[in-house]
Amino acid sequence: MKSLKLVCVGGGTGLSSLLKGFKRFSMINPDAANIINIDELSAIVTVSDDGGSTGRLVDEFDVLPPGDIRKLLVSLSESDKLVSSLFEYRFSSDGPLGGHNIGNLLLIALTELNDNNFPRAIELASQLLAVRGQIIPVSLQPTILCAELIDGEIIRGESMIPERKNRSPIQKIFLESRPNGKTSEKYEVKAHKASVDSINNADVIIIGPGSLYTSIMPNLVYPEIREALRNSSAIKVYICNVMSQPGETDNYSVTEHVNAITSHANISLDYVIVNDGIASPEVLKNYIQKKISGQLDLIRKYTDEGLTMSNNQEDDLTTNPPMDFFDHISTLSEQISQLSSGITQIANTSQVQVLFDPQKDHLGGAELVTADMIYQTRVLVDQGIELDVVRHDPIKLATTLVGVIGDHFDFS
Repeated sequence: MKSLKLVCVGGGTGLSSLLKGFKRFSMINPDAANIINIDELSAIVTVSDDGGSTGRLVDEFDVLPPGDIRKLLVSLSESDKLVSSLFEYRFSSDGPLGGHNIGNLLLIALTELNDNNFPRAIELASQLLAVRGQIIPVSLQPTILCAELIDGEIIRGESMIPERKNRSPIQKIFLESRPNGKTSEKYEVKAHKASVDSINNADVIIIGPGSLYTSIMPNLVYPEIREALRNSSAIKVYICNVMSQPGETDNYSVTEHVNAITSHANISLDYVIVNDGIASPEVLKNYIQKKISGQLDLIRKYTDEGLTMSNNQEDDLTTNPPMDFFDHISTLSEQISQLSSGITQIANTSQVQVLFDPQKDHLGGAELVTADMIYQTRVLVDQGIELDVVRHDPIKLATTLVGVIGDHFDFS
C-alpha cells in the first residue's frame, strides 16, 4: 500500500514540535511507514514574521523571513547533532551580530548566492542538514500581517499584534502587500504554487498547532490556499493549542479556536484534536502571573501617557482645552478600566489552559479527539530569565495523530 501524503500547515514552535514528533515516531515505528513516511511529508510555513533576528534581516536584505523555515529544517534534520546545533546557534554580543542566528544568516547567504531564489536556498540547506520531507514557504512574496480588532482598529505587523496596547479582541486577520525595499513597487499577495500543489495532492491536511492568529492564520487567508483547501478531498485535522496566548486568544474556548479557523479558511474540519492533560498548579500560576503582569504593564503605559499629555497641555487647559486631548484621556481611562477588570477576571477564572468543555463547546460536524499530550519544560525568556511552560509533547502528539489517521483510513 502506498504511503499517505501528509501536509502540515502552521509555523514557529508549534509546527516544529509536530514535525519532531513525526520524525521520532517514524524512527521508533518503521512499520507505520504507510501512515507516516517522512519523505512524503510537506510543511507549509508562514512568511509574515517580522520580529527579532528575522525582522532585522527582512528589513536589511529585503528577503523572506527565514526564522520559521530554519526551525522546521532543524526539526526534520537527520544530520550530525553538531550541524543542527550550529544551525541554531545565536550570537549573544551587543554588536551588529547580536541576536542573529547562524541558520538565518546561512539561508540569506544561500538565497543571494542563487540569484535570490529562496526555494533553492531551502533545498540546499535541506541537503546540508540531511532533511527528509519538504519545507515550503506559503508565499514567495513578502507581506504584512494585519489584524482588524472588534472595535475597528487595524494593527499592522506580526510582532505588533500580540503586543498591542488596545486589547480589543481580534475579529479577523488579513495580509497587505509589502513595499519592495529596492524599488518603488509593492509585492503581490500571492501564494507559492508549490504550497497550493501540495494541498491539491494531499491525503491528510493537518492545521496547527501554533499561535492562532500569527502562525496558523497567515497561511489560510491567501485566496489560492483557501480555494485549494475547499476543493481538497483530504481529511482536515486541526490541533488546538494547549494554552491560550496573551494578545491573541485570551480566554478562548476550543470552539472559538475552531470557529476562527473555519471562518477564515471557509472550510469544514473532520477532526479536532484537544489535549486533556492538566498542567501543574505551579505552571498555571506562572501563566496567570505573566498575564496579570502584562495587564499591569499596559496600565502603567496608559497612565504615563495620560500624565505626559496633561503636563504638556497644562498651560492651555484653563483657556482653550483641545477636544482631542479630552477624547484621548477618556479613551485611556476606559482602557485602564478594562485592563483592571481583566486582571480580576484572570485571577478568578484562571482561563489559561485550553480544555474541551462538553457543556459549552460545539464543533459542528468535526469529530473530537482528546488525549493527554502535554509536557512541561523550561525556556529562556527575556534578559536571561527562565520560565516553566507547557507544550505539546512531540511523541504523544504524533502518536495521537497516527491513531486518528490510521483509524480513518482503516489501517489495521
